[in-house]
Amino acid sequence: MKKLFLFFALASTVAFTSCSKDEDDTDVIIGTWLMESSTTFDGQSTTNYEDKWVFKSDLSGDYSESYNGELDFETTFTWMKSEDSYIVIYADDEGTDTFTVGELLGNTTLMEGENILAIKE
Repeated sequence: MKKLFLFFALASTVAFTSCSKDEDDTDVIIGTWLMESSTTFDGQSTTNYEDKWVFKSDLSGDYSESYNGELDFETTFTWMKSEDSYIVIYADDEGTDTFTVGELLGNTTLMEGENILAIKE
C-alpha cells in the first residue's frame, strides 16, 4: 500500500510540474495597431483617416493608409527590437521608423518619441 501511495504522490508531482504554464516569449509589439482620425472643415464633408500597422512574430509586417474607407497606400516592413525600441524598415525604400510601446488610460500605445501614433487592437 505504501508503494502505491508513493507512486501516486510521485505521479501527481510530475503531472503538476509538467502542466505548469509555459513562458510565452511573444513580444508586446506583435499584433494590430490602429490610428483613426477625422477632419471636418467649415462647409465640407468629414474626411476619415486610418493608419494600420500589423506586426507579425516572424519579424515582418504590413502597413496601410486609408482615406474615407478606401485604401490609399500599403507596404510591407521588417522590424527588430533594440533595447526598449522597435526599428521598422519599410519595403521599397520607404524609410524607417523607431517606435516604443507605452500605456495610456488602459490602452497599449505605439509611440514615436512623445507622440502616440496608434492603439493596439
